Amino acid sequence: MGARTDLLSSIAVAIPIPEIRDYRAVNLEIVRLLEQGHRTIRLAGVGGQRLLAAGLIGDWEAEILVDGDAGPELAAGLDAPGLTIIGGGAAEDGAASGLRAGRVTVMGQVGTAFGYAQRGGLAVAVGRAGPRAGLLQAGGDLVLLGGAGPLAGERQSGGRLFARGRLGAHEAHGRRGGQFIWIGTESKTEHEGHRAAWLSAIGPVRRWLDGADPAVPGDATQLD
Repeated sequence: MGARTDLLSSIAVAIPIPEIRDYRAVNLEIVRLLEQGHRTIRLAGVGGQRLLAAGLIGDWEAEILVDGDAGPELAAGLDAPGLTIIGGGAAEDGAASGLRAGRVTVMGQVGTAFGYAQRGGLAVAVGRAGPRAGLLQAGGDLVLLGGAGPLAGERQSGGRLFARGRLGAHEAHGRRGGQFIWIGTESKTEHEGHRAAWLSAIGPVRRWLDGADPAVPGDATQLD
């Protein structure tokens, strides 16, 4: 995740995931540290564990850094407006599913159904997303910067889905509402309006994307 994450990791309190193993114990430890007022928590040594930072509900203001590749359902059911989850590697199926409030950014690839049944908050995949990203999205902002597999935005009913890069077949299949916004493929007028919209959407996590995506730094002129 770059120098910024290295600096924050050096001041963050760390939870050694391989030593704890059980996701319930990990999440209880996260809550304990949040209640103590820690503002930066690092999940160290992550290697495919499931349900990390899932089901967190509260009014904390903090960042949780995931050091490694997360297993299924990273930050599923998150309902914490002041929390930002930064996945430094990839994430398996169902990351950010059921998101209600808060921010989830995955710097690597994500598996099937990223942001499934999202109701609110912000979910960003920098790497390529698997099939059915945004399935049943009803609210919030879902941003797919690296493209996605088939059926992105399937049965969307609300919220905004921003998509860039190559998408698989049948995008927006069965969509009933919300907005499905292509980035970098419209006329110049639409392009400028959509650029402003997606840059506004990623505002809360934009600093994490500097250098990770060439479209983000500065005035974001390299959208195509």
